[in-house]
Amino acid sequence: MSFYPDIDLTPDIASLIEPLVSKPEVLVIKRLDSEDQRTERDQHYLVLCDKDDVGKVIGRHGIISDSLRTLFNVSNKYGQKRIHLRFDSLDSDAAKEYLDK
Repeated sequence: MSFYPDIDLTPDIASLIEPLVSKPEVLVIKRLDSEDQRTERDQHYLVLCDKDDVGKVIGRHGIISDSLRTLFNVSNKYGQKRIHLRFDSLDSDAAKEYLDK
């Protein structure tokens, strides 16, 4: 197993998404990787926002979400990390499951 440095991008993701949403106070960004997965190449993040803001964050035909993914993957190219972003509403059942962990 190769060692990849552990870089937490939660504040960076929040700083780019907060201006896009109308209710930034309910924005939640959660890293889904467990402690033993922190040195792997892939990093997974869940972005939870108000149900009215999910469309704003994803954008028409996914343009904004794809751009955010590209931006983070290019910025971490030298860190050799692949960043995976998942967007969901705070009201969904999947979001409640992740928040309980």
